[in-house]
Amino acid sequence: MPNRKTFKRVEKTWNEFWAEFWRIRLVKDDETVTWKNQQVVEFTTEMLGIKKGMRVLDLGCGAGFQANLLAEQGIQVHGIDLSPPLVKYANADAKKRKLPSTFAVGDMRDFSADEPYDRILILGMSFGFGTDEENVQTLKNIHAALKPGGKILITGEHPYSASSQAGPEWIETDEGFLVHRGEFDPISSRLGGMWELVTPDGTIITEGENPESDGIRCYSVPEMTQLLTDNGFVNPRFYGSWLMPPSELQWFSMEMITLADKPQRGPLDRKARLRRDR
Repeated sequence: MPNRKTFKRVEKTWNEFWAEFWRIRLVKDDETVTWKNQQVVEFTTEMLGIKKGMRVLDLGCGAGFQANLLAEQGIQVHGIDLSPPLVKYANADAKKRKLPSTFAVGDMRDFSADEPYDRILILGMSFGFGTDEENVQTLKNIHAALKPGGKILITGEHPYSASSQAGPEWIETDEGFLVHRGEFDPISSRLGGMWELVTPDGTIITEGENPESDGIRCYSVPEMTQLLTDNGFVNPRFYGSWLMPPSELQWFSMEMITLADKPQRGPLDRKARLRRDR
């Protein structure tokens, strides 16, 4: 009988497996990912009217691929991310290319800004990894850090198509087969799952404790509209593709791209103006 291949499991930390392998080594030279990043930046720049010299905050910036593409246009970008290896890579890339972008370890659920930003972005579908209460706090933080008249862009999983990502899928890489087991909970509307890397020598590498293990909350358009308006934003609009010209969100759209504005003057500003004019 032929010898059966034996497998051994190795658990790596979230930063080792997800950040260093998945978010850096696997994608940094991938032509498809590079093309997608360029489309994201083109869409974001056009739809938010981002111009040279503006201050832009990128929350959940990852390895800084999109932020540094923005910085190539002379935009003052600052990115924050939970993962130290991703932030280290982003800063090194910016320094090597002499770009006006900076990066720091931080959490969008708990941040503040010394100076307000013209635009604030969540491009990596990181919005929704927290609880509903934490996601509300993120929106409050964004509102406080944004200039009056500023604009935001948030990407998320579209709940009507999230179930299509459930079940196993395989991706062949230079280091082995990457296996994804996705799960969508229709009650909580959260998309979760786990990744494993099966190497040619029979090693199965799994991720350890994952800050995103509870999955991502997939908000519907009515839910997202309510969240934004309850937290001081106006004019929410929704799109389903990064390709230009912009296309409306469809039931089959894989991503939900949300734009909204902070009013030029909030309710407190109007009250203060009324008292002044009396």
